[in-house]
Amino acid sequence: MSVSGMQSTINGLRSANSGIKLAQYVVLNEVPLSATTTEDNYAVVQAVNTNNWWLRDSSGSLVQWTSAYSRYEVNLTDWAPANNAGQRWPQWKAQYDTDNYFKVLTGLDYIYNDNVFGGSRVTADWMRIGTNQVWTDPGVATAIRKGFVNYWSALRALNPGLKIIGNADNDLSSAEYKGQLEGAFLECQMGMNWSYETWGGWDKMMSVYRTALANTKAPKDVIFEACTDGSTPNPALMRYGIASALMEDGYFGYTIKNSTSLYWADEFDVNIGAAVDAPPTAATPSGIWMRRYTNGLVLVNPNASATLSIDVGDGYKRIAGVQDPAVNNGQPARFVSLPPRSGLMMIRQ
Repeated sequence: MSVSGMQSTINGLRSANSGIKLAQYVVLNEVPLSATTTEDNYAVVQAVNTNNWWLRDSSGSLVQWTSAYSRYEVNLTDWAPANNAGQRWPQWKAQYDTDNYFKVLTGLDYIYNDNVFGGSRVTADWMRIGTNQVWTDPGVATAIRKGFVNYWSALRALNPGLKIIGNADNDLSSAEYKGQLEGAFLECQMGMNWSYETWGGWDKMMSVYRTALANTKAPKDVIFEACTDGSTPNPALMRYGIASALMEDGYFGYTIKNSTSLYWADEFDVNIGAAVDAPPTAATPSGIWMRRYTNGLVLVNPNASATLSIDVGDGYKRIAGVQDPAVNNGQPARFVSLPPRSGLMMIRQ
């Protein structure tokens, strides 16, 4: 999309919702192998070629962490050379992104940096010494993280009014990442075969979520996402996700991976108010986790196999919904049973 087209989109979104928060997508670790002179990435590819910033293995071949997007890795560490202006890839990319997006677009709130890894996912000759180093090597992982931080530092110096959110597949607890970002997007915390909740369980997933909140700086805009791997909405999964997210103080998002339509859950229209309880640190004696809000409460049963029940007290009812009316039936309920791996939002009568 052209810059004018992007600005038109920003203006249209702000006109429809003045309170919307908007971010410009950027990515640091990978670029296309080639681009024509009419493509946005042309200058990027030229700079990587000219300055020998490609990440290569010991044989000299370019490397990819995935072939899905036709992108190749760039060496974002200080082992890569500086250009004539003294810039390495992170500083050059920050200047490029600023000149092409942030200086010319108005109405943005955030810079959204994709692929913020705990280390990186490729084994290559990071050090440029003719051998391969595994990406799990502590020294290599530290150098990669410092590359991201160098990028963020340069972006902040050039764009002091914008906040930075990272698409983090980690909890940001490394020494380099702590306190560096205003937020994190925790992609598909549940619902996919690679999700934390799928392979590590609810406690592992929540630990990552809590730690990301602890390791971001104000305003701590951490987004917890649940995903359905398909094209059909899964209201039960969505409830499990939103109730889990509401156990802490982050935001929630739900994505249907193979759908281009916006899914609006019944729960999204429910105002449960502000949190009355602090984020809980343990389940209730029933095994169900609960957090009360001024206008309602949320419940989560993270047990993988057992249905659990709880007495929530008088004065609460299920929300009235149309997507899953067997669950969201609008009826008063004091004693609530939750099937395994599920969540529920209730409101005051």
